[in-house]
Amino acid sequence: MASVVIITPRDADPPLEVVSFKVRMPRYGGMAIASYLAAKGHRVRLYDEFAGSRVDWDAVARADFVCFSVLSFSAIRAYRLADRARREYGRTVIMGGSHPSVVPEDALEHADYVIRNEGEEALLELIDALQTGGDVTSIPGLSCRGPDGVPVHVPCRRFSTDLSIQLNLDVLPEFRPWGLLDTLRDALAQGGVPRFALPLVQATRGCPFNCRFCFVKYEQGTRYRKRNLDVVLADIDRYKRIFKTPYLFFVDNDLLLDSRFACELFQQLLERYGSKLRPYLYSRAQVSANDELLRILEQFERTTIGVGFESISDSTLEDFHKDQSADEVLAAVDRFHRYGIHLDGLFLFGGDHDTPDTIPRTMDFCIRQRFYNLTVNALYDFPTRQSVLGHEQMIPDHLFIHRDWRFFSGNFAVFFPRRMRPSQLQLGIIEGFQRFYRKLPGTLYQFMPIRDTIYSYVEYLRRVEEPFYDRNDCRLDERLAGRGVDDLPRHVEVKVSGLSPYLEAARFAAYNMYRGVSWNFLRTLMDSIHPVR
Repeated sequence: MASVVIITPRDADPPLEVVSFKVRMPRYGGMAIASYLAAKGHRVRLYDEFAGSRVDWDAVARADFVCFSVLSFSAIRAYRLADRARREYGRTVIMGGSHPSVVPEDALEHADYVIRNEGEEALLELIDALQTGGDVTSIPGLSCRGPDGVPVHVPCRRFSTDLSIQLNLDVLPEFRPWGLLDTLRDALAQGGVPRFALPLVQATRGCPFNCRFCFVKYEQGTRYRKRNLDVVLADIDRYKRIFKTPYLFFVDNDLLLDSRFACELFQQLLERYGSKLRPYLYSRAQVSANDELLRILEQFERTTIGVGFESISDSTLEDFHKDQSADEVLAAVDRFHRYGIHLDGLFLFGGDHDTPDTIPRTMDFCIRQRFYNLTVNALYDFPTRQSVLGHEQMIPDHLFIHRDWRFFSGNFAVFFPRRMRPSQLQLGIIEGFQRFYRKLPGTLYQFMPIRDTIYSYVEYLRRVEEPFYDRNDCRLDERLAGRGVDDLPRHVEVKVSGLSPYLEAARFAAYNMYRGVSWNFLRTLMDSIHPVR
């Protein structure tokens, strides 16, 4: 039996993403890994900074192994914490998560071992091998340095078919309802907007589709795997005993792909908890044709589906391998509306066919169709994925602007697009996002703590992009040819005032003051901050 500390770092200085400023929600990967190890008999403590944890360094000093579940925009912070764990405490450091899975050699500069993609079985095997003196280089999915110091990447393992382990909320005691005083303290520390705890659950893994921009096919595989329905419901039952909130967030890439499984799941939820639940889930546009499933989902007080529309351009959809047309996108929106489904439209900009006017045209479409919410991202990828792991990159190495991982989240432009400048892509996204929420008073105007980070970053983009575009804002490929990874800066300087989140909170309050949906949200928030005994 080993003592294991797992840390999921959050980098919020400057603000780099939006979700963790609005909700306290642990990242599912760390929760799943911690629950799996605990079920196998190890002593596990998870510190997830997204859920409000603070790392206890005394616990780190006592641990046999210190593990990090790393997202790209928090990788720099993860590296600092890992360096401290190794330097001051002599701990063995193991990294996993989405970031080390795509750039393992970068992570190995700060870790002893890297586990790529799904980590439950690989981490269990690694801990056993390290305790017994076994050969770690036989563990599928592991990256480490060989005796000569050269990175070794063991071929990927088969994705697990055993997804029966329940989430163990005891490994993360901070993820509980907070009282009013703690909520207000947290709001003052985060920028002035109170956060509520958001329960998250997973029912399936994997995606059989082959969208060019998506990493899921590598991280979770193309085989669609379902957890036992009783296990999923048991996870939800535990949440409902602890949290007084109608919201339930499904992290599945496509929860509704198996319609029979999805119908049974949501019918069970209706029977157990009634219609007051407000589930949020992801799926594809094609599910809009399933009347049986939508009839079940419309019975909840509010069902929100994040649908990966990606674009309203046929040429871009074809380039993305999205397997849908612009006409099908429009028809899907109509069918979702017919059943009262709230839509979070997911759109991706920066493809080879996109121009500066692509974003405002798409925003006009979203406003006309009265989407409930909007998620707009810049296309991104990671350098060296192809040369190190053999994964096809949508963006070749020489087109990246830098290697400052803090900006690799979809919120920031990190490469040189073909038919518009990076600064145009960046400004188009933030300005389109703002216009959408100003135009639709039936939505909650979104808190955007990254606003000033983006505007500072735009100034950086304008400086670096100038030599690589002509007067028509078309990329000059001959000037970018020959650039390599070593030419990419590792640090981007942005200047953001410490008051920025608080000023943004004032803007958030002003825009929402006369919106009925905002007062409904506030009532739900107030209900959720009273701990359930």
